[in-house]
Amino acid sequence: MPSLYGDAANSEVLRFAGLSRARALVVTTGDESAGALTVAAGRELAPELAIIARAATREGVKHLSQLGAQTVIHPELEGGLEMVRHLLLQLGFPLREVYQYANALRQEHYDLQVNPEEENRLLLGLLDAADSIEITWLRISPDSPLAGQTLAEANVRARTGASVVAVLRDRKLTANPKSNAVLRGGDRLGLIGDQGQIEAAERLGVMQES
Repeated sequence: MPSLYGDAANSEVLRFAGLSRARALVVTTGDESAGALTVAAGRELAPELAIIARAATREGVKHLSQLGAQTVIHPELEGGLEMVRHLLLQLGFPLREVYQYANALRQEHYDLQVNPEEENRLLLGLLDAADSIEITWLRISPDSPLAGQTLAEANVRARTGASVVAVLRDRKLTANPKSNAVLRGGDRLGLIGDQGQIEAAERLGVMQES
């Protein structure tokens, strides 16, 4: 991969790097002063270029946006939101409501003019959804007969009555997995069903999550 060593805040370095031909500029430095100079130089050289920048403070978010960055990321905030998202999914909250709530939190912290009533409304919706739909997470044991089968071949719904609504693998969640998705030992399945249906799913070779 071609690389160029130099000061990205220097417009001559950006010009030599071929910024006019670039599809995007990503500014990852943790130094907000250098990041601001880079964003400003990039916007001057390429007025239509997509610029994604990192900010260390909330003030930096606003400043970089004013300089022309379309997307400004606050790593500490994003890390906290990711932890909240994983926690809510781990507790069985519905995927759609989790993402809506996380986006409301993100908007509140990135936009000082946001109305917190929207966040509160989504939080209430999240809690209501959790009360009405309970997802049970079961893990496929390594020696399970389901390992290596597609969801269509496993036919969990027809055999147990429980519906597979999500698959969690290597900390990556797939909601509403397709019928041709192949199951593996160690996968965690999110199922909706009554107690008898969940117990029937366990007997298929799925070990209940502790």
